[in-house]
Amino acid sequence: MGSDAERARAEAASWLVLLDDDPDDQDRRVRFRAWLDAAPAHAAAWRSIARTGDLLAVAGREAATAIPNASPRTLLEQGRPGRGGRPARAFARGRYVAATALAACLVLAFAPLASLRWRADHVTGTARIETLRLDDGSTVRLGPDSAIRLAFSSGERRVELLSGEALFDVTADAARPFRVAARDATVTVLGTRFDVAMLGLGTSVAVGRGHVQVDSAAGVSSFDLRAGDWVRVNADGSAEKGADLPDFLTAGPDARVAARNRPVAEVIDRIRPWFGGRIVIADESVGRRPVTGVFDASDPARALEALVGPQGGRVIRVTPWLLIVSRG
Repeated sequence: MGSDAERARAEAASWLVLLDDDPDDQDRRVRFRAWLDAAPAHAAAWRSIARTGDLLAVAGREAATAIPNASPRTLLEQGRPGRGGRPARAFARGRYVAATALAACLVLAFAPLASLRWRADHVTGTARIETLRLDDGSTVRLGPDSAIRLAFSSGERRVELLSGEALFDVTADAARPFRVAARDATVTVLGTRFDVAMLGLGTSVAVGRGHVQVDSAAGVSSFDLRAGDWVRVNADGSAEKGADLPDFLTAGPDARVAARNRPVAEVIDRIRPWFGGRIVIADESVGRRPVTGVFDASDPARALEALVGPQGGRVIRVTPWLLIVSRG
């Protein structure tokens, strides 16, 4: 997602569906309370989703009960057993309300894509990989749902990765350094092969061959990487670094998503560009678990099931455009 607020809004929408799906699941309600209390943005997102669902349901004349404009805590109290009627009655408003609230989330989430297309020189769609040859002879393997903007001059070759992932095979030119600017880091090279990915909240760089320098956008850290090295840089400049990656983990965008002892949430970030909708992690405990394996992202739903099933998770298909990962 583009921001913490957008992520919280998508998570709130998924909770609306999950709670409606099984209002009697007390464990799920406890986990919802924990999510609600984890950050002020979560409570704000929940109120926003509730209001959006109410307005859309009324507009569609399909809602049996309007969503009350109450605090999240009040909604929870109203739904407890012994207070009249079915537990979590405040959440049980029918599939239409949940679906319309989620649809609103998707519209808001995808709106920035129109702006992105205006800014980019090259854009790929969902599940599409494209190889580009640049004017200097370098090549770029652009992953799905990715975009770049080029700015070549007599003194510098500069590529801005606006979204997604790209594998660069750079032609050496000492007089014109090749730089890739991403959200959280800038990569500088003279001649090499490396992958840059803005998937999830960080920016990852993995080197297949050669030598690159990675500088965090925050200006607090710098890294020298050689073949097999990788680094993941966060917005605050903090980073995680590793070495000795096998070739298949530095090969760039591919429908085969490979991971070696990486968090489930990070692997899901790599599957997302292969799905023409949204994938939401409703339970962070599943997303934090480490996993090793190779998953076929050309079938995103099946890849998710193979990924999270052994970790105690499950995949809920809400609509053809929304998959929710939850604890089993």
